Amino acid sequence: MAQASNTIKKSLLVLGGNGYVGQNVLHAAIQSNLFSEVRSFNRSGSPKSPPPHLAESLSQVEFLTGDIFDNSAREDAIDGNYAVVSCIGAFGSNDFMKKICGDATIEAIETSKQKGVNKFGFVSSAQVYEGSAGLKIPPSMPMHGYFQGKYNAEQKLLESYPDGHVILRPGFIYGRRNVGSVQLPLQLIGAPINIVGNHLGPISSLIQSVPFVGKEVSSMVPVESVGRSMIDSLKEEKGVILEAADIRKF
Repeated sequence: MAQASNTIKKSLLVLGGNGYVGQNVLHAAIQSNLFSEVRSFNRSGSPKSPPPHLAESLSQVEFLTGDIFDNSAREDAIDGNYAVVSCIGAFGSNDFMKKICGDATIEAIETSKQKGVNKFGFVSSAQVYEGSAGLKIPPSMPMHGYFQGKYNAEQKLLESYPDGHVILRPGFIYGRRNVGSVQLPLQLIGAPINIVGNHLGPISSLIQSVPFVGKEVSSMVPVESVGRSMIDSLKEEKGVILEAADIRKF
């Protein structure tokens, strides 16, 4: 893939930057030294207890507090940025997940286009591709809203930013995750399953053939790779879609 430049030196805004994935995207952005300013926009502001290994980077981020569905707050946060990355997501009822995992990012894409933002990145899902088992889940079943919301956001992004999109499609994202004052070592779960799903030859191939489950097991990625792949891909001249195997290379 052709790269526009090794430096960007313009401002970056991460939506949902105080969450597990968002914090790692912010960390990767600060470590890359690509941007003149790095900001986050989310409802609760800066993280109260950032993981020790991310604390120094996060201290260099400007955290803006606001609701993504508040038109004025969203427009003010997005205005003037070179790139916007959406890490917004949550679990709950299907209607709630469709709104948070889809509509929130769609609103941000529309505003970014209006404000002249050059690049837009989105952390999607391994189940978002034509014909996937995830998109065939009936509306009455759990997770329908999650995958449909992600799919809707992807479609809007591809339409609005045909040459300026970065879409990541990870499965389970593992690494060190803080929940309050407790750090969950998700890598102790994700890393072994990743080996089973991808590195055991015929066994892995058999697992991958199982609808839905096979895709999830083979699509687990380290959270650090999610952050680095997103930030590095913002340098590309063309649109980028990275599947799990591509993400793990970073």
